[in-house]
Amino acid sequence: MRLIDDLRRDNLALLAREHGLLATLAKRLDRDPSQLSQWLNGSTHSVTGKPRGMRSSTARYIEEKCGKPMGWLDLEHSPKEESPEQSPPLRGKVPVISWVHAGEFSEVVAVEAWGTEEWVETSVPVLRSTFALRVKGDSMEPEFPAGVVIIVEPDLAPNPGDYVVVCSGSGEATFKQLVRDGVDWYLKPINERYPIKPLGASNVIGVVREMIKKFR
Repeated sequence: MRLIDDLRRDNLALLAREHGLLATLAKRLDRDPSQLSQWLNGSTHSVTGKPRGMRSSTARYIEEKCGKPMGWLDLEHSPKEESPEQSPPLRGKVPVISWVHAGEFSEVVAVEAWGTEEWVETSVPVLRSTFALRVKGDSMEPEFPAGVVIIVEPDLAPNPGDYVVVCSGSGEATFKQLVRDGVDWYLKPINERYPIKPLGASNVIGVVREMIKKFR
């Protein structure tokens, strides 16, 4: 039998899909999108270290707001239109910005303000500051070859092993894997021809959530 928290998480994702964007669902529920993202991603509590679950009272509130019968979030739902062979459902579009603009990222400035003309569709939850970057160079090959697009989420706290976009203060961002050795943090390229460097005073701009690769 599946755990109730897993059922509620999957069904919340179905609701987000019905509303098109996570931000749209959050507005209907009068909640911050980051709170819904925490439920969807199964993030852990900063104090207890346990996965954040959804209270029953909250589940009933969500069902009422979304016009679902009481207990809907606690039941298994398998949409007929979905199958294992299909691609993940799209959840919205995000702007593809330059690496220079990523290095200048600030939560007080909307990414749309940079006037980007390229947008890509993504299957991960889209929050208020989600953006995309086109990978340059070969430091993250073979997993992330030059030209692929990565989806970056500034509202997600980084964990060891995450792929992150950081700014060292040089005015342009870079993309590496975040690793920890004891109390020390490092930025690790996948390509072994490049050295591992200390995180130091570099600022983590966001966590990479998805890679998009198109041939035409």
